[in-house]
Amino acid sequence: MTTNGILINPRRACLMALFLAAGAAQAVDVTGTLVTKDEKSFTGVIKWKGSSKAYVISANKVDVEFTPAQIKEMSIPEPAGLQEAVKAVQEGRPQQAIPVLERIAQDYAMLQWDEPATRALAEACLNSGDIPGALRACDKVIAAKPEAAYAGEMAPLYWQTLLKSGKTSKLDDLLEQAIKSGSDEATASALLMRGDILFAKGDFKAALKDGYLRVITLYRAVRTVQAEALFKAAKALDQMNQAPRAETMRKQLLADYKDSDWARQLKGGK
Repeated sequence: MTTNGILINPRRACLMALFLAAGAAQAVDVTGTLVTKDEKSFTGVIKWKGSSKAYVISANKVDVEFTPAQIKEMSIPEPAGLQEAVKAVQEGRPQQAIPVLERIAQDYAMLQWDEPATRALAEACLNSGDIPGALRACDKVIAAKPEAAYAGEMAPLYWQTLLKSGKTSKLDDLLEQAIKSGSDEATASALLMRGDILFAKGDFKAALKDGYLRVITLYRAVRTVQAEALFKAAKALDQMNQAPRAETMRKQLLADYKDSDWARQLKGGK
């Protein structure tokens, strides 16, 4: 990445983006619709008011304020550039994605799109070797929305970041919260992470029993995690010298989830 002819590595770019965001305010008007729990709908410019932890929606020169507990639904158009930035991260070009993702995470703080942008930003930081930067990216969202640490699409990446940074006690607490949340998707993701923790410790049998196989057998309806569970179960079985069972897992992955990233990794020989 270059700025005015000066080469900046991806890790430094990530740190710079997070530093600049710390004192920035929402820079754009975000227009959308809020539906309250009493089924009233309001359309206009929406802002998150951090000082009072409330939403302010402006329509026809009138400001109306709501707490998150009053909101049933929020509908905001997807920010320009988000899909392209996410794709850049997936394709191994984090330096191109970091500035865009940081801007979206800042402009859309608590406004629907901050979590997917922050998740991709944290992944970009991880891909750049910057684990502290990934933690800071996640912590910005979690400070305003604590439940994002154990529920939602950002949580699994946050858990991976905690695992890589050695913060396993905090991670254990969050996994318990995810399971207690009652969400099948959160529980399945938490069980996957438990499998990863046990795998990292070299306890492959427990990783299967208490993690990957429980996801495969008990949470088949949660398709978002099935491919990953099958891929990792095969890896654990390889470590236990159970090649036939590992091959069964791989065949199921290729048959049922052939278009998944995990199937592509398998085809690539990883």
